[in-house]
Amino acid sequence: MEPRRWGVRAALTCAGLLWMALSATTGWAQTFRGTILGTVTDVSGGAVAGAVVTVHNTETGTDRTAETTADGGYLVPELPIGTYDVAIEKEGFQKSVTTAVKVTVAAERRVDVALKPGEVRQQVVVSGETIPQIETTTNTLGGTLTQEDVKDLPINGRDYTKLIFLNPGVAGSPDQITDSPGSFGEFSMNGARGRSNNYLLDGTDMNDGYRNDPAINQGGVFATPSAILPIDAVSDMRVLSNFEPEYGRNAGAVVNIVTKSGTNDYHGDVFEYFRNDALGARNYFDVAPAPKAPFHNNQFGGSLGGPLVKDKTFFFLDYEGQRESVGVVTLACVPTQAQIAAAKTALGPAVTPVGLALLSFWPSNPASYIPGVTSNNAGCFDGSGNSVPDYTAIAPSFNNLSSFIGKIDHYFNQSNNISGRYFFGDSTQQFPLALNATGGELPGFDTVTPTRVQLVSLSYVHVVSPTQVNELRFGWNRFAEGFFPQDARFDPSTIGLCNVPQGSASCHSSGLPILLLSPTPTGATAFFAQPGATSGDPRSRVDTNTQVLDNFSWKIHKHDLKFGAEFRRTSIQQHFDKYSRGRLSFPRLEDLLTATPLKGFSYSGNTLRHTYENGYGLYVQDSFHVIPRVTLNYGLRWDFYGIVAERGHLFSNFDTTTGALVRVGPGGLSNLYKPDYRNFAPRVGIAWDVLGKGKTVIRAGFGMFYDAFSQDMFLGHLPYPTFYAPGPAYNNIGPNPVQQALFVGGPITPGVPVYGTPSCGTDEGGSFHECDIFGFDRNIKTPYMENYNVNIQQQISKEVTLQVGYVGSQGHRLFRFFDINQPSQAQITAADCPSGIATCATTGAIQDFGVPRPYGNPAGAFYIFQENSKGKSNYNSLQISLRVNKYHGLTSAVNYVWSRSLDNSSDGEDFVVNAAQPQDSNNPNAEYAPSNFNMKNRFTWITSYELSVAGGDWHRLKKGWGLDSTVTIQSGQPFTLNYNGEDDYSGGGDIFDRPDVVGPIVYNYHDPANFLQLSSFAMPCTITAAAQASPSGWASDCVPGTRHYGNLGRNALQGPPFRQWDLAIYKTTTITERLKLQLRAEFFNLLNHPNFSSPLLPAFIADPSSNISQTCGCGFHAVGNREVGNGAYHIVATGDVGIGNPFLGGGGPRGIQIAAKFSF
Repeated sequence: MEPRRWGVRAALTCAGLLWMALSATTGWAQTFRGTILGTVTDVSGGAVAGAVVTVHNTETGTDRTAETTADGGYLVPELPIGTYDVAIEKEGFQKSVTTAVKVTVAAERRVDVALKPGEVRQQVVVSGETIPQIETTTNTLGGTLTQEDVKDLPINGRDYTKLIFLNPGVAGSPDQITDSPGSFGEFSMNGARGRSNNYLLDGTDMNDGYRNDPAINQGGVFATPSAILPIDAVSDMRVLSNFEPEYGRNAGAVVNIVTKSGTNDYHGDVFEYFRNDALGARNYFDVAPAPKAPFHNNQFGGSLGGPLVKDKTFFFLDYEGQRESVGVVTLACVPTQAQIAAAKTALGPAVTPVGLALLSFWPSNPASYIPGVTSNNAGCFDGSGNSVPDYTAIAPSFNNLSSFIGKIDHYFNQSNNISGRYFFGDSTQQFPLALNATGGELPGFDTVTPTRVQLVSLSYVHVVSPTQVNELRFGWNRFAEGFFPQDARFDPSTIGLCNVPQGSASCHSSGLPILLLSPTPTGATAFFAQPGATSGDPRSRVDTNTQVLDNFSWKIHKHDLKFGAEFRRTSIQQHFDKYSRGRLSFPRLEDLLTATPLKGFSYSGNTLRHTYENGYGLYVQDSFHVIPRVTLNYGLRWDFYGIVAERGHLFSNFDTTTGALVRVGPGGLSNLYKPDYRNFAPRVGIAWDVLGKGKTVIRAGFGMFYDAFSQDMFLGHLPYPTFYAPGPAYNNIGPNPVQQALFVGGPITPGVPVYGTPSCGTDEGGSFHECDIFGFDRNIKTPYMENYNVNIQQQISKEVTLQVGYVGSQGHRLFRFFDINQPSQAQITAADCPSGIATCATTGAIQDFGVPRPYGNPAGAFYIFQENSKGKSNYNSLQISLRVNKYHGLTSAVNYVWSRSLDNSSDGEDFVVNAAQPQDSNNPNAEYAPSNFNMKNRFTWITSYELSVAGGDWHRLKKGWGLDSTVTIQSGQPFTLNYNGEDDYSGGGDIFDRPDVVGPIVYNYHDPANFLQLSSFAMPCTITAAAQASPSGWASDCVPGTRHYGNLGRNALQGPPFRQWDLAIYKTTTITERLKLQLRAEFFNLLNHPNFSSPLLPAFIADPSSNISQTCGCGFHAVGNREVGNGAYHIVATGDVGIGNPFLGGGGPRGIQIAAKFSF
């Protein structure tokens, strides 16, 4: 179809949808309230029309009325979460009252009534506990946690995102190892990607549009939440999947959270939770006599709610603060006193003041500072390729945050009410963010992260008639966060280091550059610990989201109709001064003392960017009650996510037809990519009440779900081969582009800039890849998923329900990226064998990084990455849930999921290697493998038990005891073994290739020091005779013409399993009629079972230039004409440390927390 004809058709279709919505008072949904509906009949089963239905909120005293239609049906939507009495009246019949009907978030409670003949003044009262406990009208999947679950379950760090993982179909992300979104509470729901979830707070956007992660409880430094949603402010939380057309924005799950409201009674609490290292076990890797990492955490706060005007106006306030301090143990190699003295003696008067000042940034290492380790002239490098740290320190780190939430609800009358809520979160964090080669890991060079999060939500509900309800909603949120170096106030010019490029106005700068120092002569690749800046600092961003939305519900006979529309604007302001403070490399201690670097570089240019995106959504849906036992849900949603643009026209794209880098804006491209208007998403589901008693329901459904763009793909991309092209906003074009300046050479002279003029072309080592390009496929499409399921739910008794079902999904047009400038295998072989393959084995020469590239080196680029929509996925699962509700004080939920998730890319970015970029961009289909979040088996068990104790002499002491528990058991998740930048073994230049498998893969899940035997893996080439005699582990050992991409598949390996039992024991004592005191003790990982992290940035071989925290120091040895791995791959962290949230993250050693709470 021609684009113009399609555009006209799309416009007409959208106009039609909009007309339908406007004709009923424009509407949009994503409801955060609940619904009561049902059918009213007489005793013979005939429909009773015109009956008046009054729904009374027992907590606020407010009422809503509706009227039954000709088929006897009624619908009362947009009800605030709470407990209701449902009264139904009709002349000639006795009045029916159903009491204590619980309404939860985004759920429908069915109250069917058969009226008995009689006078209205006669009344039949039935308890809501007798009505069916299962939904018989929808096919939405997921789980609900009530305020009792939220406030009572043991939650490490009081982090609501941990509750999400208790739902069926949820799997965690294994890439929780850096300050990437994988550390921020990401989760996969039924095969969707971890950044495909939509977070709602009171029905409005709680998303960070930069990463598509939650704005509240998102990690600041690593996975430590920078702002927390007060747990005591949460009324209900529901995680939805396979949702109806009223929900949009993302293809994964909807996390729908509703905050508490005030009632006619004043209620509130004051609490404090305390935990420290003395109350917990030692970390598995903190082996005595090494120091135990100190830890101290206080979480405190309170809430207050009640009436401002009885039955009319209500308020609720909540505050929670956290004061966390952590001692991060640093093990490092530093110059010994003997080494320093020997160098000074050899140099004599050649030692310079600048050199001495630079040396002072390495701490000294007195002998036996680490028990059992004695310093010597060799220090921690003994010449065998192994290293033992000779310095230890405990770096003080902290997280101080405060969060406040306030809410007002006002009821003008039965037909009109308004609700407003404001959230404010503020924090300052300081943690190490060095990540080895990207910055210094010594104390004094932490990252300081201030964060401020604000959210506003307004909702106005108007009852148009007994069968029509309209809601208008407004949402605004702002997420502001910065990453700044701890030593930002230090000016290197004060020690004679003019750490700026030539042409700078002055020598003044902020913070020390990264200092690399080798203990061995020129050419060595081992380094001491690095002082200086974390390479990614400073950077900051402000993310602002604005929403206007509206929904309209209309009951017409057997049809429950909804119409909707939405407008959303997301804008980002960011600066990203990566490597702005530079890096200097010294090959010897003597060179440091004379202030004579071997090489160095820094980056400079304008990094301030302002991006924005305007999105629109429309939908229509119907819940058609075909017969009383069958409900058909169907509808259509359309979304247009807009085109991301940059306010100053600083986007650019690579034109594959001309081979040139082109700006977006006046005189260039009109847009970075073409708009996609075809995002129509039909959804259909059926619910069949098999016996008509509301106790056996069979459901099935299918739907299409489109996924929004995250703006970090344009501003903060993380391709692993290079960090210098973080997106199309930073390509080497336009005014004042970001470019590299190289060290000018010679000794450092006070007042003289150490870097030359910024330019593009080569890096400090001479490689041609420092002004790389990141572009977008101009024809990129909006990703979408197809979800389908069939399940049966059975109410076994009044308290027990069982659900068994199949859930599947397929992802289409998912984001990923290729290196479109990667050479083919034929080009690689030709470069290896310039005189032809016949003579290659004896005369060829490795042309490392010298292979001709398809587009050459335009604009100084080596890599040319292109984001595209060529990803795909497939998910299949069996899901079983058993729920017990208040059976003799016991409430419990048991979930088991068997699943398999496959894809060819698990994210649009490489937060772990090969998540988005294939090993071989010319063969992307070879990446189809288990998803990063694939989890074959997962079992969770939630239990809350109120012990019932008989009275007696010690009644007050024996009464009020209870326990809460969560158990999680799950399979290990996949990971990929790769070279991690060791060398260009394949010849393709992307240096993150995988090895060949040459033997059986052997794991040892009980011994992290010998987790994976490396003798099963080999360098992907045949090695020369010289290498067979003395293997070096470098690509130069390869016989020319034999290099290739390794045959180890993506995600072919499996990490360790996870098992954890958390338990809380409490005692509630009634002090007065309304005042209660609860004392709690919570045990995280009660059995102290060691849970090991998924492997951290797994490197196949040791990088000699890496630091001692490198997970493998094994190297290669020759077996015949192959070089295979030595020894075993190590796991070096427990789960909490692996995700960057020690103690408060999941998977750590046993921790004990005590708490006290006064409530009234």
